Amino acid sequence: MANQFSSTGTIDKSVVLLLDRAIDAVFMQRNELAGAVLGQFFDKVSIGEGLDYVIASVTSQLPFPQENEDTEALPYFTAAPGFKKTLTVTEYRAGIRIARIIIESQRHKQAMAMATGQAKSAARLDEYLRASIFNNSMSGTSGADSLSLCHDSHPLENPEAGTWDNKSTGAMSGPNLHTMRLLARKMVDAMGDPDWQMPVALLVPEDLEQTALELTKSDGKPGTALNDPNVLINGMKVVISPYLSSAVQHFLICDRQGEEKGLHEVVLSDWNIANNSPANVDIVLDKRIRAVKGFGFSRSKNVIGSTGA
Repeated sequence: MANQFSSTGTIDKSVVLLLDRAIDAVFMQRNELAGAVLGQFFDKVSIGEGLDYVIASVTSQLPFPQENEDTEALPYFTAAPGFKKTLTVTEYRAGIRIARIIIESQRHKQAMAMATGQAKSAARLDEYLRASIFNNSMSGTSGADSLSLCHDSHPLENPEAGTWDNKSTGAMSGPNLHTMRLLARKMVDAMGDPDWQMPVALLVPEDLEQTALELTKSDGKPGTALNDPNVLINGMKVVISPYLSSAVQHFLICDRQGEEKGLHEVVLSDWNIANNSPANVDIVLDKRIRAVKGFGFSRSKNVIGSTGA
């Protein structure tokens, strides 16, 4: 029998499997929220009002003190201003309802269970929106500095100090992971002075899971016949996301916290389910799920990305 599917959001007689006397059993398929791991890399903040959330960075790095006698004019310095990014929250809603006729006439008693997937559907949407930032991290102009999340020439707040780099290339391998780690280690602050980051996690798609675990769990240097120990990347946490669209792109995530993560989840109203109080008495269940939130990035020294090629 052909699959009958209605996208109207109503469970009624069009869901013929529940009524068909020729079917002896109807089972509920597993509805698990698989692979929702990206939230740990985002700074989640609740806002009290407004649809826009402005994130700005300031610096405290100053030029070095100069040789200066007490009787001389005192040299004064000003910290370089940072960058600003505006994130706009969006309203998301969906509903589901059950007609009385399906409750009265169903044979297999699954109608109410079919309506329980709203919360997991919402959580999946969150994960897809988080993943979209990683999936589009190698190109675009959405950052606070009008560049992509991962770029090889981010301007420093003090333009005279040059640029910083959080974009690498090449297939995932021991040497290439060390190259990415070195980008984090050689990170600089607004004045171009050392400001190293500590990589703590390796974020990969499912296609790279085995390689990632081999590179980070081996005691010896992977891919060689030498007895050299595997150092620096050994023991790094591996995080696998099925929501990453590229089979080769991968990311080192460092240990910065709060707004310095550079990845932002802005919430005006988080997911909530409420009765919709239908006017029709023969709609026995009518629920809506709703949130007002937004996802984006400003600039992130916490993420080192590789194109994987």
